[in-house]
Amino acid sequence: MIGIDILEIERIKNIADDEKKLKKIFTKNEIKYFNNFENKYEHICGFFCAKEAVKKALDCPKNLTFLDIEILHTKSGKPYVKLNEKIDIKNQIKISISHSKTVATAVCLVI
Repeated sequence: MIGIDILEIERIKNIADDEKKLKKIFTKNEIKYFNNFENKYEHICGFFCAKEAVKKALDCPKNLTFLDIEILHTKSGKPYVKLNEKIDIKNQIKISISHSKTVATAVCLVI
């Protein structure tokens, strides 16, 4: 299965500037990652797109929340998905995230 999402960065700023909203969508590790950047909006938007792409690729199991999907990075900077243990998925999940100055996008492939 494949999932893709695209979003204008401007549309995510209301979430990015509200810590309560951020904590409903992103894990502590993800928020810590965002805070490493001067312009965090493009990263927040990219992660949001990645989580949406994962949900689409997995055909959105009812028990899958945004907080069950964590976007992390390898030492080399490659993004990868870590799912909460309660989600029983044996398939590999591959992800790619990209952004420009105005939009972010992500693609997820479940194999």
